[in-house]
Amino acid sequence: MKNRTALGLNCMLGFLVGISLMGGSALAQGSNPSPSPSPEATANGDPQNQEQVVGDYLLTSSIEVGVRGLKLEGSGDKFRSDLNYHPGVRIFDSSFLMRSKDNQGVLFDSLLFNSSGWGSDPNGYFRANVEKTGIYRLDVNYRRFKYFNRVSTISLGQHNFNTRHKFGDFDLTLLPQNERIKFYLGYSPDQSSGPGLTTTRFSGDEVPTLTNQETRANNFRAGVDAKVLGFDLSFLQGLRYFKDDSSFSITSPQPGNNTTNTSQINTFQRELPTVGHHFFTRFSAHTFIKKKLDFAGRFVYTSTTTRFTLTEQLTGTDSSGNIVLLDKFSATGDAKRPYGLGDLAATFFATDKFSISESFRVDNFRINGGELFNESLFRNSRTGVGLPPVFTNTTGFRTTKYRRYMNTVRGDYEFTPRYSVHVGYRYTKRHIEMVSIDQNLANPPATPGGDIFDTHTNAVIFGLKAQPTKMWSLYFDGEHGTTDNVFVRVDNYKYTNFRVRTRVAPSPKLSFNASVVTKNNNNPTVTEDVPPRNFGVDIKSRTFSGSVNWAPNARFSFDGGYTYSRVSSDAAIHMFIAGVRRQGVSQYFMRDHSVFVDAFVQIHPRVTAFASYRIDKDNGQGNLVSTDPTFLIDGYPFQFQSPEVRLAFKISNRVDWNVGYQYYDYKEKFPNAQNYRAHLPYTSLRIFFGRGKG
Repeated sequence: MKNRTALGLNCMLGFLVGISLMGGSALAQGSNPSPSPSPEATANGDPQNQEQVVGDYLLTSSIEVGVRGLKLEGSGDKFRSDLNYHPGVRIFDSSFLMRSKDNQGVLFDSLLFNSSGWGSDPNGYFRANVEKTGIYRLDVNYRRFKYFNRVSTISLGQHNFNTRHKFGDFDLTLLPQNERIKFYLGYSPDQSSGPGLTTTRFSGDEVPTLTNQETRANNFRAGVDAKVLGFDLSFLQGLRYFKDDSSFSITSPQPGNNTTNTSQINTFQRELPTVGHHFFTRFSAHTFIKKKLDFAGRFVYTSTTTRFTLTEQLTGTDSSGNIVLLDKFSATGDAKRPYGLGDLAATFFATDKFSISESFRVDNFRINGGELFNESLFRNSRTGVGLPPVFTNTTGFRTTKYRRYMNTVRGDYEFTPRYSVHVGYRYTKRHIEMVSIDQNLANPPATPGGDIFDTHTNAVIFGLKAQPTKMWSLYFDGEHGTTDNVFVRVDNYKYTNFRVRTRVAPSPKLSFNASVVTKNNNNPTVTEDVPPRNFGVDIKSRTFSGSVNWAPNARFSFDGGYTYSRVSSDAAIHMFIAGVRRQGVSQYFMRDHSVFVDAFVQIHPRVTAFASYRIDKDNGQGNLVSTDPTFLIDGYPFQFQSPEVRLAFKISNRVDWNVGYQYYDYKEKFPNAQNYRAHLPYTSLRIFFGRGKG
C-alpha cells in the first residue's frame, strides 16, 4: 500500500486554502446585499443560515471538497477488506436547495441535491428531490460501493473478490398532496461486477480458480393509493428482470492445494448464464370504524421464474495419474416459485383503556424445478493408452409445497397514562410436502421419493411500559415459545427472548439510557441413527448497553456509550477422523466490548472542535483450549479502535476550513495475524452559497 507523505498533503492544503480565500472574497462581492432569510433562520436568529434570492427562488447551497492522506502499516488486504479507503481528492459532502416563494415556481417549487463520498472513498451517495406542489414529486437515490475482500487466514486466501456495486431508486409520485388518490411509478437498476478468486473441486483436490462476476437487475413498479367509502386502499404492481453472466476459468496448469496426489488442472472454463423474471402484486386496505374497530388487510402474490445453462470444460491429470483429454459438462434447467401471502388484522377498542388485537396470516408457496445433465469424459492412462470414454446423462426434478397458518391474539391495558401492559399468544401450523426424482437415462425409470410432515408451534408474548416519575421511563417485553424452520426438516426451535429498556432524563439537556436483551435458542434435533444421537444446537445471547447524552448549550455536546455482547454456541457435529465418522462438539464464544465517545465544543465563534473514539474488543474463547480432536473450541478474538479529531475554522462568511486526523488500529489473535495500523489525515474546504454575514 502506498504511503502519502505530509509534504503532498500540505501542498494540497495550501492550494485549497488559497482557492477558498479568493473564492470567498469573490462570492462576497457578487452576493445579494440583502438576502431574504429563510423562516428557520428568522426563527432561530441565525444569520449564517439565511437564504440567497435568485429570481423567484431562495437558494442555499454548499460543497465540501478535500483530500485524504493515508499511511498504512501492516496488512493492506485486511485494511481494504475492512475499510477500503484510498488517498486522494474526494467530495466529502455537497448540498443544493432551491425553493420558490409561496410555492409559485413554474416547473418546480423545491429542488434538493445531496451527495457524499465521491472520489477516493469506497462508497458514494447521491440524492435528489424535485417537487411541484399538488402535481408531482420525484425522488432519486443512487449509491455506489467498492467491495474488496481478501482474508489470508480463511481458505488460504483463495476466496476473495474486488467488485463494484451500483444501484438506485427512481420514484415519481403524481398528485402527492391529494388525499383522495395518488399515483406511483418507480424504477430501480442494480449492477455488480468485478474479478475474484475461488476454488474448484477436482479429483480430491481444491484448485484456485479465477472468477468474473457480472450481475444485473432492473425493477419496475407502478401503483395507486386511494380513499374509497372510508377505506384507505393501496395497490402496487411490480416486475423484475435479472441475469447473471459470471464466469470461472483456469488458464495455466494448477496443481491444487493437496500436495499428496498427482491431480492437476491444465485448462478450465465454466459459464453459468442465468436469467429470470419476478412479478409481484400487493394490495392492502385499512379503515377505522366509529373509533372502535381498526381493520387492516393485505394480499401479496409473487411469481419467480429462473432458467440457467451450464457449460464446463476441463483438461488435466486426475489423482490416479490418468490424463484427462477433455471432461465436458452441460446442464440446463429451470425453476418456478409462485408465492401468496394474506394478512388480516383487527383491533377492537373496548374501552379507553383496554383493546384486543387479532391477526391472521397464511403463507403458501410452491417450488418446481428440473435439470438435464450431460457429461462426456475422455482420458488416456498414465502410459498414454486410451481409456474407454465415459458418458453420463441424468435428469432430476424437485417439488416443494409449503403452507403455514399463523394466528396472534394480543390484549393491551392502560392502568394510567404512565402504566400499561400487554399479553398475547401466537399459534403456527406448518405443512410441507417434498417430492424428488433422480433418473439416470441409461437405467429404467426411477420411483419418485418424498416426504410429508407437519409442525405446530406456540408462543407467549408479554410486556409492560411504566413511567414511575416524570423523568424516568421503563419498557419491558418478552417472548417464549417455539418457531419453525421453513426449508430444513428439523424440530421446532425453542426460544426465550427478553428485552428491558430504561431512560432517565433529569432535564431536556441530559439523558441516560440502558438496555438488556437476552435470547436463548435451542434446536433439539436428533439423528436417525439407532439409537438416535443428539444433533442439536444451543445458542445463548446476552447484550448489555448504556449511553449518556449531554448538551448543556449550543456550544458543547457529549455522547458516550458502552455495549457488551456475550454469545455462546454449542453444536453437535459429525466429523471424519482417519476415515471414521465420529460425533463431536463445536463451541463458539463471543465476548465483545464496545465503547464510543463523541464530543463537540465551540472554542471560539470561528473555531469548533470535534473528537470521537471507538473501540471494539472481542476476547473470544479466552483461555479455553481443547486437546480432544472431537471437541472444537473457537472464537474470533480481536481488537479494533479508531480515534478521530477535527477542527473547523470559519475563514469567511462563505468559507469554512476543516482539518482532521483519523487513526485505525486492528489486532487479531491468530497465528497468521493480519494486523494493521492506518493513519488518515484529511483536510477540506466547505464553500457556502446563500450563507449570510457572520
